[in-house]
Amino acid sequence: MLPKHQLAEFALIQRIAKRFGGLRNQTLIGIGDDCAVTQSNAKSLQLITTDLLVEDIHFNRRFASCRDIGYKAMVGNLSDIAAMGGVPRQFLTSIAIPPSFSRNNVDALYEGMMQPAKQSGVALIGGDTSSSPRTLFLSLTILGEVKPAHVIQRIGLQVGDEIFVTGTLGDSNAGLRILQTPAHKRVPRSCRTWLIQRHLRPIARLDAGQRLAKYRLATAMIDLSDGLSGGLAHLCELNAVGATINVSHLPISDALRTYAHRMGEQAYDIALQGGEDYELLFAIRPESLSRLKRWITRGLLNAAHIGTITPKLQGLRMITPTGSIRRMPIRSYEHFRSKRVQTRRPTT
Repeated sequence: MLPKHQLAEFALIQRIAKRFGGLRNQTLIGIGDDCAVTQSNAKSLQLITTDLLVEDIHFNRRFASCRDIGYKAMVGNLSDIAAMGGVPRQFLTSIAIPPSFSRNNVDALYEGMMQPAKQSGVALIGGDTSSSPRTLFLSLTILGEVKPAHVIQRIGLQVGDEIFVTGTLGDSNAGLRILQTPAHKRVPRSCRTWLIQRHLRPIARLDAGQRLAKYRLATAMIDLSDGLSGGLAHLCELNAVGATINVSHLPISDALRTYAHRMGEQAYDIALQGGEDYELLFAIRPESLSRLKRWITRGLLNAAHIGTITPKLQGLRMITPTGSIRRMPIRSYEHFRSKRVQTRRPTT
């Protein structure tokens, strides 16, 4: 169960949904999942997701280029579409720009957004602009589609389901730390460069999400914008289940292992708690395990088997490298509790 100090943002969302989200109309899935889902036509459902990015909360322009900001904003929204198994189609963006923002800054911001958008076949179809007295505000809304039988929700877990995650974990958090703290220069340059790139230029796992949706393997899925422990806790809370994770099975890059060793930390701690990896956390039924592992062996899916869904009373647990079983610490970014500012590197 999520600790009380991490419930503020979830509680606010739930309060809004309860008080103002009752009118369903053609809405099939409303507030609370990665995307809203509405009926488009008999053959497809429409996915809608939106994100708001605020300067000095989600980014800091002393450390981030405008291209970096735009790029990462787009990937964050694309990742929501991926988590529902969908295909992104169009997007709208609205910006409020401060007096210090130049025309070149605006161009760079949109160029950053358009790079992953073009790679994913997503077209800009509208938006709005305004001024801001001091800081930059950026809002993105992406429209996508998915076949009715293929949509993947956050709800659907059962005890005994096997837990998987795509890619590698913790790289973005390590890259953020390197940008924030000069002491991290003790880490080899090649590792620093790779980890910073993972923070600035994450990947939306659209192919993985669409494959899992097409073959209806995932029972539930969420994108890891707020870290593995936070994402897993949220899934378990929604489904009234527990989970046990083997930390020795977490997918950890060589760069993160080197970073953790040089900094005197455990790589799995960073992998558990780090956010903004934008990987997909999902579960499958036990009978699908051999099929999924064949995909992984053949290079059709980059994912790791990390644990199992358990009864709710067992809570969230982790098996340490020594084989002991402990309660999993849960930490994720909380807008209404944390004062942490996420920063990024300037580029030309």
